[in-house]
Amino acid sequence: MAARGSRGGILDAAHEAGGFRGAHAVVLGAGMAGLVAARVLTEHFERVTIVDRDHLPASPEPRTSVPQGRHVHVLLGAGLDVLSGMFPGIVEEMTEDGALLRDFGEQLTWYHSGVWKVQFASGIPLVQCSRAFLEHHVRQRVRALRNVEILDETTASGLRLSADGARVTGVHVERPGSGSGELPAELVVDASGRGSRAPQWLEAAGHARPPESKVEIDIAYVSRIYRPPERDRRRPLFLVIYPRPPEQKRAGFLCSVEGGLWYVSLSGYLREHPPLDDAGYVAFSRALARPELHELIKDAEPLTVPAVYRFPADRRRHFERMHRHLEGFLVLGDAACVFNPIFGQGMSVACLGASALARCLREQARGDVRGLARCFQRELASVTDLPWRLATTEDLLFPEAQGERPFWFGAMRWYNRKLEEMSAYDTEIYGRWLLVLHLMRGLGICFAPSAMRAVLGHSVRHALMSAADRARSANEPLHRSDPATRARLTPYFARIAGDQTGATRAPRPRAGETRA
Repeated sequence: MAARGSRGGILDAAHEAGGFRGAHAVVLGAGMAGLVAARVLTEHFERVTIVDRDHLPASPEPRTSVPQGRHVHVLLGAGLDVLSGMFPGIVEEMTEDGALLRDFGEQLTWYHSGVWKVQFASGIPLVQCSRAFLEHHVRQRVRALRNVEILDETTASGLRLSADGARVTGVHVERPGSGSGELPAELVVDASGRGSRAPQWLEAAGHARPPESKVEIDIAYVSRIYRPPERDRRRPLFLVIYPRPPEQKRAGFLCSVEGGLWYVSLSGYLREHPPLDDAGYVAFSRALARPELHELIKDAEPLTVPAVYRFPADRRRHFERMHRHLEGFLVLGDAACVFNPIFGQGMSVACLGASALARCLREQARGDVRGLARCFQRELASVTDLPWRLATTEDLLFPEAQGERPFWFGAMRWYNRKLEEMSAYDTEIYGRWLLVLHLMRGLGICFAPSAMRAVLGHSVRHALMSAADRARSANEPLHRSDPATRARLTPYFARIAGDQTGATRAPRPRAGETRA
């Protein structure tokens, strides 16, 4: 195992390949997006300072400025791949400290669009832990880097600009008891989350605000931590009950995490929100599309009061479409794009954004930030396009959701529904879809000729099925635990399936690159 805080991994290539070199960079925000961005910047700057308004705990505790921190989280395959390369050995460290490492396809029990997904050995690692636990381990790794300083309980109040207003030269900060001050920097990265003031700061600097895309869904999450009943304490679980739009609006998630506890999140679209009282919360779970989650929590012991997180809309700020960029100022993470948390994309897209930053810095001229903002925001847009399309296409299945539906929406909705039906029994089609959901491959693999022939064949057979046959896939998941399936699907599966235990290992990073 790599030593805690050690350098190494895929970002060491920055030293060999040249690229930008600078004296000081500032990152606004110490969440996942800020931490992985800072890790990239350490390869290109003598000093990196992270600024966060919160007190950052020394142990895995939820933070007040991360309102969704008490809810069920997941790191998708592409995000885990990047994170493992940035911090070699971090998955092993987390599992030693209590996280669960499992196989996404085989051990996630997922009811979606009226059917249970077939369970099979996919080779996609699933790390089960709380958001606070994951963030703590990443933060400890970043703290240990020799050229990083973290200033908590510090607020960034504005940007410091060059005389002509074309370039950022630092940030203005405020600390309780210390008053205001300045942090000079050649580069400022805004990873401050949903509350980012980047649009206002750009406007104050004489730049236009970025255009926005939005899908209004008015969803709320209410989460609690439970101690499982004795009968379930030795059985790790990850259970997901999705609604079937448009008639169903409720979803439920139960995830075993470190310490043998359950994180439970209930959510409801379009004002059908979970209640906050004990009886109402359990009753809400009874009205999910399936009864399994309710049966698990009705006898479990709640350890926390319900924590609520309201999410009004998917929102994407298109910094890549700005005609003129403020040099030395980059925006990523939730400050650039906020996804409906039901799809578990946020942390993984943050990791992919950091990967895009690494690529741009490797290609940037030494000591010159001109053009970096344009390069990065375009690269970020390219890695955001797929998760944005996946999330908003699903959300727009509800007629009441407010947002632009593209001309191909009807055809995509039909095709997606058929893929979802096939995921109840076809490991190859479901495996392809998992690669897309995990942001490891583009949508094209689900539209390959062989996939389209399979979907059309299914559509004909499904139309001829009896109602009883159709109902079978809704009763319980089918298990097809076939390790050879991984190698058959993609080179990625083959890479992590080098032996029969590959499904329980973290992805092995490719030398010399950050893979998006």
